[in-house]
Amino acid sequence: MNIEDINLKDNLINALTKNESEITPAGSFPATCMTELMEKDGVRFPTGHTDAEQMAKIASSAYRYVGLESMVLPFDLGFEADAIGCDVALTDHDNSSSITHAPFDSVEDFEMPDDYIHNARFPALIEATGILQEEYGDQDIPIVGAMSGPLTVLGQCLGIEGILKKLSKDYYVVEDALDAINDGLIEQIELYNELGMDAIVLYEPNGTPELVAPEIYEQLLIPFHEDLTAATDIPIVLHICGDTNAQIANMMSAGYDGISIADDVDINYAKKVREDIGADTAICGNISTTDTLFMKTPKEVEEDVTEALEKGVDVLLPSCMIAPLSPSQNIRAIVETRNKFFENK
Repeated sequence: MNIEDINLKDNLINALTKNESEITPAGSFPATCMTELMEKDGVRFPTGHTDAEQMAKIASSAYRYVGLESMVLPFDLGFEADAIGCDVALTDHDNSSSITHAPFDSVEDFEMPDDYIHNARFPALIEATGILQEEYGDQDIPIVGAMSGPLTVLGQCLGIEGILKKLSKDYYVVEDALDAINDGLIEQIELYNELGMDAIVLYEPNGTPELVAPEIYEQLLIPFHEDLTAATDIPIVLHICGDTNAQIANMMSAGYDGISIADDVDINYAKKVREDIGADTAICGNISTTDTLFMKTPKEVEEDVTEALEKGVDVLLPSCMIAPLSPSQNIRAIVETRNKFFENK
């Protein structure tokens, strides 16, 4: 097999849509914003969040410098809250953000703006996507649109602790707010479709079982997530951080083409749940970002990647966002190990 001849875009789409892929894709769905790579390009935050050219450079850097087979944008969980009208503080040392003020005081007051997908950083995102398509269209590198899920967006705007307290006392008020958010998120998905993105990754970290019990997730969140997956013409993957063992069945039950799991979840366990519930969801993951990729050696990365491939992971990914100060040799080892694994087949 000549790996260099593989169409990486088709290869990822096939892996996510139950068609036969030539090789296990090796990418990164949570955005990759590594300090070492940004310094090579002379770009930095917070400008990289708002300037289309810098945004495109950051999104493509993991492909250009270490070979990861995806270009993911935007970069932070505050992107949607920004467009809703919250004040968002963007840091200058990494891709994180924080909400400093919301235009409403309570869940009861929550409402979505009519021009949601035209606000804040959406114009820069649209322009950056066009730049990536122009520069890399003939190289068939997947462009992945990132977005947050409804509970995460509401938590960003008003604080997840207060939302959970309100959920136990006034369930339907929270449900109404999530419904309003979902209308906007469907518009966002439709925009990603129109922009010609190749896949979507939806982050719902507030859906972790540590915050939301599986029975509440099933009752409250699955209907909203089903509406989101029904709105897309392209593959869509759900990512929830941490120990989601108790939530795997729910994650696979809302129509997602794939779920992105952390190293807290064993791939074999996720495969068993998939078989037990009769799902056909692609399992994506799960090389540790906080331990292996950030702290260990390329040899140890190779061991973890090989184990994931032997267990039959469908798409090889870091378990979450790659730490900005992670050494590039460790990230490059993901792709090199995958290549060696298939060359030896």
